[in-house]
Amino acid sequence: MNPMHSGDNVDLRDQRYESSGRIVRLIYSLLIFSVIAYAIYFFARPFLVLEGAGQVIAPVKDVSVPFLADVRMIHVRPGQRIYPGARLVTINRAGRSAALSDVNSDLADRAREINELRRILDVARQMEAPLKKRYETLQAVIEQTENNPAAVDALSRAALEREMTEALAAWEENKAKLLQLPDLLAKVIETHADLLRRRGEILTTWENRAILARDEGIVSNDIVSEGDAVTAGEAMLRLLDQEQKYVLWELSGNMLRLPRVGETVSIESAQGTTQGMVDRLLPLSASVAAGNSEPSQLVEVAIMDPTAELPLESSVTVSLRYF
Repeated sequence: MNPMHSGDNVDLRDQRYESSGRIVRLIYSLLIFSVIAYAIYFFARPFLVLEGAGQVIAPVKDVSVPFLADVRMIHVRPGQRIYPGARLVTINRAGRSAALSDVNSDLADRAREINELRRILDVARQMEAPLKKRYETLQAVIEQTENNPAAVDALSRAALEREMTEALAAWEENKAKLLQLPDLLAKVIETHADLLRRRGEILTTWENRAILARDEGIVSNDIVSEGDAVTAGEAMLRLLDQEQKYVLWELSGNMLRLPRVGETVSIESAQGTTQGMVDRLLPLSASVAAGNSEPSQLVEVAIMDPTAELPLESSVTVSLRYF
């Protein structure tokens, strides 16, 4: 092979050609070594480092209502920090017209019942004296016939005794009414007042009802939209406790061993790397990774640096060195 050159007199041992050859061989060798090193690292890494996906989570408190409602307005956004008393959601409770109709019907029934009880009580009070006088009069007549048996025949005496018994029964019944009706009337009046309060509550709180926060927290990504209908107990949004956040680590299936409680792990996120500690091994559970339906081993990892910038519900990578 003839070397390429210009001119007639060229030294084949020119140092320029030797240097160029060494550089090419060095670059080629480095490339080969890099490929080999990467292959060794790729295949040997699972035997040196236990690594898997994780998610930054925290204890959750659901915000819900015990009735069917329509979401009218949302006053918060995911990731927002809120404090007790903050307005979260404005809702309209469903079935307002039907509830008002039922309450108004019950109010009319109770009003009629109150009027009827008052009428019966007034009559009983008016009849108390006449009924008592009638019984006492008949009782006196019978006592006179006992002192003078010849004054009336047996048939008349029997009629007088029967009439006295009926007078006594009417008087006792009237006394029972006077004893029971005031309490019954008071209960019906109280029920009527409760219905009035119920109607006032429906009129004032069933539309544009504001749901306020009871605790401090971070609004999660799981939040309803304006116009949605929620059932009783369904979470409209969830509040995460920023002060108690931790990492839920999903272990890969090719691990050599389970992590031990207290072992230090590395938590990598978009904001940087921080240290964590294995806090608790959880039972087999549904995978937290999207698209993975098989059960997996989950581990709770405590975040050692409380100032670490790890946004709630963000994805991280957790790794543990076996050796």
